[in-house]
Amino acid sequence: MPAHAAEGVSPAALVLFREFLDQIAALGPWGAALFVVTVMTAEMVPLFPTQPLMLASGLLFGPVKGAVCVVLGVTLAAANAFSLSRGVGRPLAEKIIAHEVGDGAAAGGGGVVAQQLSAVNKAIESGGFMQQVAAITLLRLTPVVPFSASNYLLGLTPVQLAPMLLGTVTGMTVWSILYASLGGASRSLLEGGADLEVLLEDLADKAGQYSSDVAVCGLLLGVMAGGYWLH
Repeated sequence: MPAHAAEGVSPAALVLFREFLDQIAALGPWGAALFVVTVMTAEMVPLFPTQPLMLASGLLFGPVKGAVCVVLGVTLAAANAFSLSRGVGRPLAEKIIAHEVGDGAAAGGGGVVAQQLSAVNKAIESGGFMQQVAAITLLRLTPVVPFSASNYLLGLTPVQLAPMLLGTVTGMTVWSILYASLGGASRSLLEGGADLEVLLEDLADKAGQYSSDVAVCGLLLGVMAGGYWLH
């Protein structure tokens, strides 16, 4: 499960979530635009449970359109948080990083998180455009750094917007396709009146099985790249 996913939603939140899905569906073509804005907003809030939204993308729009909506939403969130941390929001960004990542990791302490962040910083400081893109792509695929925190964190580094966005799109497309495809496969069940809570729980279990494989691959690649860049 990627770092920007959540374990689940409360019963009260589930009711609101179902109403939200109904509203999105009722808006027709404008529903996709509202969904993108919702994903963008949610991904800018530290520790907000976004996994249900990712799965809902496929339930609402099918696997292809759903994945596109998620990629657009998370990319806009990354761009906004990145820009915010470079401007008046820098103090807020530092607090978010300390809260989600931890003071020790953010400051360069030990552990997998610190190693991953050090590798990214090394690639940003000494690497070219494509090396920066590769480092950020691996950061997006790695589950140890929360997505929202990494957006603010990257804004505090020398990396430019273009490689940050390209790396984000590349890495997050993998997660977006995974979640939208799982949701799209169960779209007919929701339309047939299946219970949303049971459906989301089943999808979350499946997502956990598949995403753990992706996360392990991303983590191994990140560690290998970190060893190379830090050598």
